[in-house]
Amino acid sequence: MAKQLPATTDSGGRQRTRAVVDAYAEVFDEVHVVGFDAWPGWREALPGHVQVHEVLAPRPTPRAVLRGSVFAGKWFSQQLQDVLRAGVRPGDVVHVDFPQMAVNVPDGVQVDVLDLHNVESDLVARRLRTEHPRLRLLLAPEVARFRRFEFAAAARARAVTACSRRDQEVLQRHGIASTFVPNGVTTAPVVPSAPPGGRRALFVGAMDYGPNKASLRWFLDEVWPRVVRRVPQARFDAVGRGLAASHPRPEGEPEGARFHSDVASVDPFYEAADVCVVPLLSGGGTKIKLVEALSRGRAVVTTSLGLEGLEEHRSVLRVADGAEAFADALAELLEDTAQAAALGSAAAEVARSFSWPHAMTPLRDLLSALRRE
Repeated sequence: MAKQLPATTDSGGRQRTRAVVDAYAEVFDEVHVVGFDAWPGWREALPGHVQVHEVLAPRPTPRAVLRGSVFAGKWFSQQLQDVLRAGVRPGDVVHVDFPQMAVNVPDGVQVDVLDLHNVESDLVARRLRTEHPRLRLLLAPEVARFRRFEFAAAARARAVTACSRRDQEVLQRHGIASTFVPNGVTTAPVVPSAPPGGRRALFVGAMDYGPNKASLRWFLDEVWPRVVRRVPQARFDAVGRGLAASHPRPEGEPEGARFHSDVASVDPFYEAADVCVVPLLSGGGTKIKLVEALSRGRAVVTTSLGLEGLEEHRSVLRVADGAEAFADALAELLEDTAQAAALGSAAAEVARSFSWPHAMTPLRDLLSALRRE
């Protein structure tokens, strides 16, 4: 059961969901995927023993909201719950993708695997720290209710998978064991191209994800002006789904910056970039945009939060917190093309292990064990 069926792979959540579906397809002879927004052409894209069942958009009810808080209740679908109640047979393995979707699990159905993607209550709480104090006060009770719902769902599941070591630590503090199943990348160049040395920086991220929009706004307002003062010829490209409809900077594009919304392919932008930036200030889990940038053989500047889940690879990128430090790190790499190229080469070597099939190995092992039971 998935919150977002992988109609495309233009978001980290959809990429992970698709990789999970592929892992199930390798282990089981019959796989049914139930959720919202099925993708055209799924029959040609998936093995013949995988069936996709699309249900209508979520229709929250007061009972669902009371059961799981607004954050979970908004994903309730009576149709989805009815499909599970009628379709789950004795001996089936039931997978729930995203903790919010547990609100749709009917009584009497055992969840075998809960893939958190993130510890969502922790992610929401961290995002609220950057909001207005009145909004934090207003939403605090809902965050607490959602936290109770999420950890109760995890405690009931036979197995829980987490995509970052930090999430595992959070779960462990609540007495919940988990299996580490990291994020990966959908595709990676076999031989990443050398950076062109044009002093171009790149941000890639969907604007319908709040942390992306907030981090890009912070970068444009606080970091980029400092970079341009030091490197006047520097250029910056922001690429992402929804940039046109949800612009992070309504007052316009700053000097040297260009926005590219809903592009057909990000490949040309990675080819033209010398340095990628992942200036995240909130969010959780392993950041797929960071993994992707490393796999493209580009030097990367990120925050400590952006590095989360990939701390063992700190040596192949630059980590900087605060606008001044972030600007200094980026400007240094834009000026020193040899250093940027060396970091990019080291990143590409590390990223060889980042493919989705490799990342899903612990999940396939877990599913094989469940099948043998």
